[in-house]
Amino acid sequence: MAQGIGNLPPSAGRRNNPADYLFLLRPLILIPVWTFFLLGAYHGCSLRGIIPTRSQVLPGILSFTALLGAVYIINQITDREADRANRKLFLIPEGIISPAAAKLECGILIAVSLLSGYLLLPFEFLIILLLSLALGAAYSLEPIRLKRRSGGDVLANALGNGILNTLAGWVACGAPLAGWSVLLPYPLAVASVHLCTALADIEGDRLCGLRTSGVALGRQRGILFSTLLMGAAAAAAALAGNRIALYASLLSLPFFLIPVRSPSRPASPGTILLPAKISTLIFSLSAGILFPLYLPFLAAIILLTRIYYRRRWKMNYPSL
Repeated sequence: MAQGIGNLPPSAGRRNNPADYLFLLRPLILIPVWTFFLLGAYHGCSLRGIIPTRSQVLPGILSFTALLGAVYIINQITDREADRANRKLFLIPEGIISPAAAKLECGILIAVSLLSGYLLLPFEFLIILLLSLALGAAYSLEPIRLKRRSGGDVLANALGNGILNTLAGWVACGAPLAGWSVLLPYPLAVASVHLCTALADIEGDRLCGLRTSGVALGRQRGILFSTLLMGAAAAAAALAGNRIALYASLLSLPFFLIPVRSPSRPASPGTILLPAKISTLIFSLSAGILFPLYLPFLAAIILLTRIYYRRRWKMNYPSL
């Protein structure tokens, strides 16, 4: 759910500080990771007839956060030229953090994630971590690099954030794998949102030779397909008896109609991203209703991000 944040201001300089390494993990796009992990944990505990506890949720979510943070760093290293063209994520593209330093941080995060997963969580959780790491590498690294393959980019995000992510929460709560079909609406919702973000990056991706799903479909067809995917998520939720996903998908669906314009009036990148932002908010609020402490945590993350970008780069980010 990447979003452009504009050009690097001249006053920003090229020297890094410790906060840069924290925000290299991209806390804002970790929000969907936390959201779908918590939804998976809720469904897994519901299957067992128990209430999720912090001792069940925290070790798993911290371990999974470390791994996905590493995956996002890998993506930024390999996508630095496209990110420069799309005028976003300038920490690596603008040389503020070197690729070597980013790789070191990535390696530390992976080691922490796998070690904690092995020591503190069920064996199935470690398998999910390894699968997530393999998928993240396949998404960003050659020769596979699903990011540049039309359809592959959307499928990888659906599998990673929609299935493995929710299964991580499910397994962390000790739920058996049988019965996990209740999670099937989530990969469809994730695919829908990811396609929106790909549509916003069409110009820069095309310039860098990346044939993403956004480039292949174009904005008009892409937003229509994205709308169909969110509709499919609502239908799958109804069939699976997942009321949380059903309500969240139905509430999100109307916002996908906003970017639909005539061919002579194509939607802007900012308008294209609106459904992704609103859907992320709706699903996160759903998780926050189930886990009340999650809402103030999200508010703190957003506030700290605003402070960081305002003080460090003189930018108002994030913004609707």
